[in-house]
Amino acid sequence: MIDLQPSDLPRFALFNEDCLETAKRLANSSVDLIYADPPFFTGRLHSMNGCSFDDVWATPEEYVNWIRPRLKEFQLLLKPSGSIYIHCDWHISHYLKVLADSIFGRNNFVNEIIWKRQTSHNDAKQGSMHFGRIHDTILVYARSQKYIWNEQYVPYDEIYLEHTYKYIEKTSARRYALGDLTGPGGASKGNPQYEFLGVKRYWRFSKVKMEKLLLTDKIAHKKGKVPLLKRYLDEMRGKPVQDIWGDIPPNCKKNGRFPTQKPEAFMDRVIQTSSNPDQVIYEPFSGSATGAVTCYNLSRRWIGSEISENACSFSIKRLKEMGCNLKLLSNFENGKASTPHTVTENTTCPQ
Repeated sequence: MIDLQPSDLPRFALFNEDCLETAKRLANSSVDLIYADPPFFTGRLHSMNGCSFDDVWATPEEYVNWIRPRLKEFQLLLKPSGSIYIHCDWHISHYLKVLADSIFGRNNFVNEIIWKRQTSHNDAKQGSMHFGRIHDTILVYARSQKYIWNEQYVPYDEIYLEHTYKYIEKTSARRYALGDLTGPGGASKGNPQYEFLGVKRYWRFSKVKMEKLLLTDKIAHKKGKVPLLKRYLDEMRGKPVQDIWGDIPPNCKKNGRFPTQKPEAFMDRVIQTSSNPDQVIYEPFSGSATGAVTCYNLSRRWIGSEISENACSFSIKRLKEMGCNLKLLSNFENGKASTPHTVTENTTCPQ
């Protein structure tokens, strides 16, 4: 197979084939971010709005043998600064963690994200005896230690604000918190020691910077007391996102377009964290192309793979409604592409 560079493809390209074939077509080290949302080993046939996929497997070993070659190809696709998010749940997550460690390297494991996709789930009425299973698991790996990372933030909760940002500046009515200015670790951490406002300590900042903070009214002080840093709420980005995501609700059934469709807010967080504008995102199990929708809104390039023809048709229609020209790549000769001319661009999938 040829090594297709993203620049050889349309800005939004959807391959109607197994992602294993697409991954082999694409050039190594050509993708910045992969979001993989494979079957979850649920043992069910998922169906919605005419789109369906079979998630029935005989054994966990059968599933692992199926996904192993795909993850190996995905690892080759990533640039040195790239990352992969592998979405799963309790059915198979522990198998995938061990497998992914062996492929991407334990030292390249970044996070296990817990996405709280429901508030509660009561199976007791059906006779089940277990705690409610209300979360998905996302395993995050980097290709190397020099991966793209853009910190994301969420608003502070009210309890934190009331406890921490409890001071109101009289002259401006700005809300602020008080923070420590002393240098933890003292001289051993390289912190400077000097007298400031009558107090001798090891400080976090140089004396020049402390004077600037004082002139701009960023320091609260009383005679004989250790001065404190004023952190204004309106200058803060918010709370850094942690590894438990409980603030993104799932798509409700009446708004969901495709089985297991993920919310755009979820994809937005993934893509903004681990890629930059005009970089390449590959979604090997694209479904209804929520990743493409998010990439269009965030000015990224997108490549997807989807084996379902109905899902391809649905995705093209969805992107067209947004004004995005999603090109379908299909009709490969004998399942292979020896030259770029064996790929045909279509506007719809066969029904």
